[in-house]
Formats: sequence, C-alpha cells, structure tokens
Amino acid sequence: MAPTTVMNIFLYLVVLFSWGTTWYGVTLQVESDVPTTISVAWRFLLAASILFIWIALHGKRLIFPLRYHRNWLIIGLFLFCLNYIFIYIGNQYLPSGLVALIFSTITIFIIFNGALLFGKPIVARTMFGSIIGIIGLAVVFSAQLLQLDISHGFSFDAALLKGFALVLTGAFIASLGMLTSGKIQARNVPLLQSNAYSMLYGALMTLALAYAMGEQASFDSRLSYTGSLLFLAISGSVIGFSAYLKLLNNIGADKAAYANVFTPIIALTISALLEDYVWTSMNLLGVALIIFGNIVVVYRKS
Repeated sequence: MAPTTVMNIFLYLVVLFSWGTTWYGVTLQVESDVPTTISVAWRFLLAASILFIWIALHGKRLIFPLRYHRNWLIIGLFLFCLNYIFIYIGNQYLPSGLVALIFSTITIFIIFNGALLFGKPIVARTMFGSIIGIIGLAVVFSAQLLQLDISHGFSFDAALLKGFALVLTGAFIASLGMLTSGKIQARNVPLLQSNAYSMLYGALMTLALAYAMGEQASFDSRLSYTGSLLFLAISGSVIGFSAYLKLLNNIGADKAAYANVFTPIIALTISALLEDYVWTSMNLLGVALIIFGNIVVVYRKS
C-alpha cells in the first residue's frame, strides 16, 4: 500500500474518531451549570489560542488585509458561534448520537444553499439522495416523536421535537459558514490562519451575545466539564479540523465529505453505551437510509 494511501486512511480515522466522539463531549458540557453560550465561547477561545500559538511557533503569516477579517467574522458567526449555540441547546433534549445524525444533514443543506446563494446547479442524484435522507430522518424520529397512549391517542414529545428543530437549525447555519469558508478558500487564503481567526471571532461574538442576554461568565472546575472542554477544543476543533483540511487537500472535497457521513455511526454507538440509547429495527432502517442518502449526495465518479 502506497505511503500516501496509508496517510489518507490514517487521516480518515483521526477525523472519524475526533468528530464521532465530540458529540458526547458536548453532552458533558451542557450538563454543567455554565451557560451554553459561555461553554461555546470557552471552547473556541481555547482552540483559537492553540492554533495561534502553533502558527506563531512555525513563523507563519498573521497579518492580513481588512477584507480577510470581514470574511472571517462571517465564518465565525455562522460556523463557530450561532450554529454551536443551537447544537449545544439541542443536545439538552436529545442523545448525542441523534444530534450527530441530524447534523449530518449539513451535506444536504450545503448543496441546496449553494444553489440558492451561489447559483450552483442541483443534479438529479442530489435531489434523490436528499429525499432518501429526509425519509431516513422521519423513520428514526417517528417512533420517538409520537408516543402511543391507548387512552389519550397520539401525543407529540415536545422536548424531542424542540431538540430536533434546534439541531436542524444549527446544521442549516453551519452550512452557510461552510459555503462562505469554501468561497474564500478558493482565493488561496491560508487555512490554519483562517480557522484561527474565525474561531477567535466566533468566540468573541458568542461572549458578546451572552453579555447581551445577561449571562455571566463562569466556569466549572469539575473533571467532567474541564476534561470535555479540553477534548472538544483540542481533539474536536484543532486536531479533527486540521486532519480534515489535510484530507480535503489530499483527496478533494467530494471524497473527504464521506467523513461527515460516517461519524454519526460512532456517535450513536457511544450513545448506546453511555446514554442508554436503544437500537430498534426502525432506528437501524432510518440510520441506513440517512447514510445512504448522504452517500448519494456526496458521490462523484472518479
């Protein structure tokens, strides 16, 4: 096996582990008394600090024109601020594995928002895969959204529905950040610096939003909170994203996108082990449909 192939497989495994396990880390964060916005801000302040230190130690460029920072503000707002606030809040109502599964719809949102905002054509294969993915989501949640009660008929589980809507909104917002990031990367903007500044601006905007909402900066010194914060910042945000960018550079965006498709499997497995998430035949069918739909969406012929 060629060295480059081995490296790409290794990068895939790093991304799958980093992103597949971070969802449970978010659960540990939201179980704390620290406000959601503050937890999001701490995560990306820490991640941005690590990236800036790495960039400085390697003598890479840190000064850029003002127009670059305007784009990084937009990316920070969509990709490292608003979407994570929605995801963290949604995680309060759903097992982390389901959160990861819903967030995998970002591949579909990227396609449709790309068409809406940048005029990119939507091919029949993409529409077909999107429909399959939506059906899969409906199958997964049908048994949990509707609780059968013989005496009262069917009733909606409001908390589950709220979590679903919040995470889906987060995926939609994240897709806008991804599209903006892709647009400026086409101008050969350095990826690490772009990520560092975007995370910093996202964290600062999150803190500003928390202040506007009357929330106070606080911290939880318990191991579950500090440990998960370090893991999310280092593994999920720095290592995971850096490995993904390297993978994207090696094999292209289409093939790298498969990492987003399969991370929910790891997240759901962790949910089953640590959060008592119960697998059923309906769940398995729905997950299979979602994964297949996403594969159809991101598939490209060589």
